[in-house]
Amino acid sequence: MRVLVTTWAWNSHYLPLVPTMWALRAAGHEVRVASQPRLAPVITESGGVAVPVGPDLDHDEVRARAMGDLSLRAVPAVPAAGESMTGWPADHLARVARVFGVFTAYSEAMLADLLDYARWWRPDLVLYDPTTYAGPLVAAALGVPAVRHTHGVDVTYQARDVVTGLVAPLADRIGVSDVDLVGALTVDPCPPSLQFDSPVRRATIRYLPYNGPAVLPAWLWGAAGERPRVCVTWGTSTSRLAGDMPVPLRELIEWTHELGYEVIACVGAADAATLGPLPDDVRIAESLPLHLVLPSCAAVVHQGGNGTMLTAGYCGVPQLVLPQLPDQTFHAGQLAAANAGRVLVGGEVGPDAVHVELAKLVTGGESATALRTEILAQPTPAAAIPQLVELAG
Repeated sequence: MRVLVTTWAWNSHYLPLVPTMWALRAAGHEVRVASQPRLAPVITESGGVAVPVGPDLDHDEVRARAMGDLSLRAVPAVPAAGESMTGWPADHLARVARVFGVFTAYSEAMLADLLDYARWWRPDLVLYDPTTYAGPLVAAALGVPAVRHTHGVDVTYQARDVVTGLVAPLADRIGVSDVDLVGALTVDPCPPSLQFDSPVRRATIRYLPYNGPAVLPAWLWGAAGERPRVCVTWGTSTSRLAGDMPVPLRELIEWTHELGYEVIACVGAADAATLGPLPDDVRIAESLPLHLVLPSCAAVVHQGGNGTMLTAGYCGVPQLVLPQLPDQTFHAGQLAAANAGRVLVGGEVGPDAVHVELAKLVTGGESATALRTEILAQPTPAAAIPQLVELAG
């Protein structure tokens, strides 16, 4: 079977697909990964074969063109789990459309090249990131199944009412109609307790953390020190997307350090450059994959990204989530509803509240153990391959 994997060029949208790609290759299937040229090194580092399609885009320029002066904090909250945007005021729908217009712009830029390549290579199936709408469009043009692959909590499904209209002009351009953006199947690495009910055919698989290539540093060998180790991380793009955040990362690190914990700040290069002087015993682990750090930690404080949340769950580490963006707030809500982590939002956030919640997590951890047990009980990505083969005929 030939499988064409496609995603727009954003690392956190590609990395969750990698374990399923590995399973496909291990089962003997051919896999190609199509994205903008910028993602090619990330694809090849993961063992994939990269197919550059479309031009590289400047993300800040794309966001400015699609969103204008609209801040993500001015975007309406994600509908409650299982609900839709039907009946929303026109202004609310327009603001959501401006956010998802960013993803539409990437799909538009890659669509022609992706279709040309697919017509030449003739895949039996297209596996796509939920916000890479070029995937199901090309699958419809070829008459092959489209399979959506989520990153975790299926927050993008909640915007389906808006996205269909955004993608319609692209469908007209390539002469297809009735494009199902949800696909014939959704490969879902989210543990069931965190996911919500929806009329989507899902193949639930075990979340396996892949955070990019890694070299294990010597300080992670063996057991942690006498003090509880706490990881503070902000993901790879929160600072860039949120702008002026209500919870500055530097203050959060300092609040955590005040409790006497050994603090590991797992941050990207851009965040590391803005932190300034910190206490001497705070360790900055720049761009170190979380799945290496978290097993030695008593707790993790983070922003609520799917990858961070599920990696912490996989490692059995108690979580304190301070969401900064609409999707992160939705993820955090699912985590709290499952009693699998602690969440502070808006005016709840401050040094005293962080101290109280962290102290509870470091001395407890039962909910983290339950989430890890649930994740490990799910079938590995290999279990989904027969369903993909059946779909492809």
